Amino acid sequence: MSRYCKQYATALRLIALCCAILLPVILVAEGNAQKPNFVNYQKVIVIDPGHGGHEKGAKGPERTLEKTVTFNLARIIAVELSNTYKVILTRTDDYWLDLPNRTATANHESADLFISIHTGGSFHHQARGMTLYYFKEPLGPALTQTTELLKPLNSGTQIPWEKIQNRHKTTSSALAKLIRKRINEQVIFVRSKVQGAPLMVLEGADMPAVVLEIGYISNPAEEKSLRDINVLSKIAKGIHNAVDEFFQKVR
Repeated sequence: MSRYCKQYATALRLIALCCAILLPVILVAEGNAQKPNFVNYQKVIVIDPGHGGHEKGAKGPERTLEKTVTFNLARIIAVELSNTYKVILTRTDDYWLDLPNRTATANHESADLFISIHTGGSFHHQARGMTLYYFKEPLGPALTQTTELLKPLNSGTQIPWEKIQNRHKTTSSALAKLIRKRINEQVIFVRSKVQGAPLMVLEGADMPAVVLEIGYISNPAEEKSLRDINVLSKIAKGIHNAVDEFFQKVR
């Protein structure tokens, strides 16, 4: 083989080696460019299991506690939503957390939605049904609890914390109606409604926010349902469907 042929063959081998080294790098770079980090774009959902610790909430005829039902349901909702959204629980065990800190958790996490879970309770055992609440200011002066934790976190236009939720009233109401609709597709509540109320846990939330009273624990039949893991899973599925629809149509 001539000297020139040998040099030509050596050059070809060097070119082939460079391609073998650079091609995987190029492919990885292109793949990263085409597939942005999905985690950075996930919506944040804060789920608030009502009560906890010494604050037991309502109690059923069979001694089922509201704080237990809300925590069990919140965990199931978190699992149901976790494949699509970033889910944060305001409490992760059986301990007490005051209302300002529950709302503050949603604000500090820059949540896209805040859902507080409760059950109904009544001295009349026939009381039943599901109620979704969005924030609505009281008609007259009301006693409120001022806290630094609920003030806006941004340095833009300053809005008193007790007025923050007002700008989300329309979307909060829409979210409540979607959750009511989608849960009733999974579990039939004979009575279900959406209404506005001046609830403190919603007052300072700087995102669409609702309180869900998922049945009356004081009603023997509904208490039994709220202890059924299958029923709670269906409720969680309904909430997932509602959240999906909310982001598709409203946001």
